[in-house]
Amino acid sequence: MATINGQDEYQLSGRTECSDEATSEATATIKPGERFIAREFTDSEKDWEVYLKSGISGTIPRNRIRLLPDEPLAKLNYESCKKEWRKLQSKPIKNTDVVAYSAKKYHGVPNYYKTLVQASEGDAKAFAQFNSLSHMDGEAGEGHEETIWVLLHVAGDDTFAKLLQSSKVRGGYAAVFSSESFLPISNPKPYIKLHFPKTYAILYGNAAQQTQADQKPIEEVKARAEAGDAESEVELGLRYTNSEGVAKDQVEAVKWYRKAAEQNLARAQYNLGVCYYNGEGVAKDYVEAYKWLLLAARQGDEGDKKNMTELESKLRPEQIAEGQKRAREFKPR
Repeated sequence: MATINGQDEYQLSGRTECSDEATSEATATIKPGERFIAREFTDSEKDWEVYLKSGISGTIPRNRIRLLPDEPLAKLNYESCKKEWRKLQSKPIKNTDVVAYSAKKYHGVPNYYKTLVQASEGDAKAFAQFNSLSHMDGEAGEGHEETIWVLLHVAGDDTFAKLLQSSKVRGGYAAVFSSESFLPISNPKPYIKLHFPKTYAILYGNAAQQTQADQKPIEEVKARAEAGDAESEVELGLRYTNSEGVAKDQVEAVKWYRKAAEQNLARAQYNLGVCYYNGEGVAKDYVEAYKWLLLAARQGDEGDKKNMTELESKLRPEQIAEGQKRAREFKPR
């Protein structure tokens, strides 16, 4: 934390979170003794980024900042984001809005901002729809991951914890909040423990530990997978993907997804297709991704069909034909 250095007020010209450039400009008067979060850009920068409790952020000269390293970080304010989501949900989606545009065109989520509003109010179906976008890549994927952090704040601890209780993605959220940084918080985990204790308990507390304890021992999963059990093969792949009982290793995960996929297990075919699509643990190959997603979709998975729609928009007709040919030639082992 930090406060103003000196007895004079400081007039901050900044912005509010989530607003577009035309409406994001905001001003605030920082009074002596007022606390805020301060973040250094680089050693050579004279200005630091500051985040006020009002939700306004901007830059202040370093010599006007007095750091308070022993004080716990204040909770960030993203109230303006929900207001912005409400406005955007009734407007046409532009192709310059890469996250919402990609969600609609390629992932079957027609109104990204309506989904966010509903999820922030505790709608489990909207939350599941939001989580279905976790495989977006590139700029859209980065923007969506940042929105995870915002949604946590907008929903609040009680609502977000309830959403996690009824969701199968707790491990993914725990991994993201443990390994990623979200400006201005470089280490989210202790911050979440302080300001979102119920969410923290579900992700990292006794409930999470019990969930892990309920899993089969990794030695048992490995033994069954090595014996050729398809369900154990895909489970072992997921363990390597999510770093559960083993070190994260996406190449090894792909190896086990492939073994199970070759036994015609739909969810393994889906996972393998996603890996080829994103280039995770294997070279990116849209044709091969199309093949595996097509095989999984033929077993009735609607999510796979949505991913195929996205892929088809990126493939030439001859590539689609090649993917279909590979799928036809597939023989389960």
